[in-house]
Order: sequence, then C-alpha cells, then structure tokens
Amino acid sequence: MEIKWDYWTGPMNTVVSSLNRSIGQYTSKNKRVKIGITNSPKRRMNEHVRGGIKWDYMIIKYETSSISFASKLESVLIDYHWDYIENEIGGGGGDYGKEKQYLYVLIKK
Repeated sequence: MEIKWDYWTGPMNTVVSSLNRSIGQYTSKNKRVKIGITNSPKRRMNEHVRGGIKWDYMIIKYETSSISFASKLESVLIDYHWDYIENEIGGGGGDYGKEKQYLYVLIKK
C-alpha cells in the first residue's frame, strides 16, 4: 500500500463539501473505499496492511490539530457515503493522541 498526501486543513464547515465530492469520486471509480482517522498514518497503514483487504492506497484527505474536528468529520462523511463504503461502524475506531489528526480514505482499485 502507498500513502498519498492530498489534504485540506481548516474548520470542518469549510472543507466538508469538497471532501464529500472527493470521496464520491473515489466511490464511483474504485471497488472499495473506507474512511478513517489516525494520528499516525504510517502506523495505521501498516495495521491495514496486516488486515484482510489488500488496499492499494491510503489517501490523507484532512489534517487538523483537533480530535473533535477529525471525529465529527469522519462521522459526517461515513454517514453521507454509508451505502458505498466498507466501514462497519459509523466512525470512532481510529487512534487518538495529542498529535495532529488525519482523516484518510483507503482505496481498493
């Protein structure tokens, strides 16, 4: 799996529309898509590599210093795209810490 950095920053209300459109493009052009958050993209990528699905890409879509923003945005995006993504729960399974938070999308072509 490869990590790609293609992300926005800023308040949630200024990025949610762009993120919805971006994720919509991923769901229409790929076999599988999953949304998540983490404070360590490389570590989280390695955890996904050990999982059952052989994802092709982890694309970082949002960076923030706010755990609250990251969690809320993850939940909003999962709810909006629920019928087209692989998430098993509505968010909240990511790893948290005091570092920057990243919302990511996993892609299986």
